[in-house]
Amino acid sequence: MPIPIFEDAAERPELFHWFGVAELDFDQWLSALPMLVHPGLVSFWRRTGGGHFFASETILGPLHPDGKESVLDVNQFHWAEGLPRDMVLFHTGKFCSASRVDRRRHRNRLVTLKPDSYEVDREFATLRDWYSNAIRPSFRETYQLRSG
Repeated sequence: MPIPIFEDAAERPELFHWFGVAELDFDQWLSALPMLVHPGLVSFWRRTGGGHFFASETILGPLHPDGKESVLDVNQFHWAEGLPRDMVLFHTGKFCSASRVDRRRHRNRLVTLKPDSYEVDREFATLRDWYSNAIRPSFRETYQLRSG
């Protein structure tokens, strides 16, 4: 089943600008991460390298050259500011989103954070659910995206 973010990007390519990523560099970066991240997010990064979309939203990239939108650089800052160490921030924009490890339940979830805090607002099992329920509804009408 296709992930709606890729369907929207195919329908409206001018709204999505992916960073790109080199496979060899990506594998080295991924093995150096201090924690496991959501597998759907890993697949997304492998395909796109992160990027900008809908003018205000960014999915941080694993190897972004300037560091401003690099997953590790951004997370180093937020961990120092109080982001729990079981979270990896991956999205910034109208709100922030993170991949969170739940060691008690042996699972990894994508979460949205409440504005101006690191408190979890909503939780999603898949990247598809995160995009379809947390991101897309805010932009569907503005950018005239197909229903779905």
